[in-house]
Amino acid sequence: MNLVNNHLRQPDDEHRGLECRACGCKHFRVIYTRAYREGRLVRRRECRHCGKRMTTWERAIG
Repeated sequence: MNLVNNHLRQPDDEHRGLECRACGCKHFRVIYTRAYREGRLVRRRECRHCGKRMTTWERAIG
């Protein structure tokens, strides 16, 4: 999120979601998913365009 005039601003729709740091692509495939502590999930993802891999830590909201 961006800080503007000391208020948090929500990201625009076009700037939401994951984006590959190498090529800017927003399309990934999940290599594997595993459970982590306190109901969290760890997912290993791979960019469909350039093959760069990243790890995400997720938790359910609500």
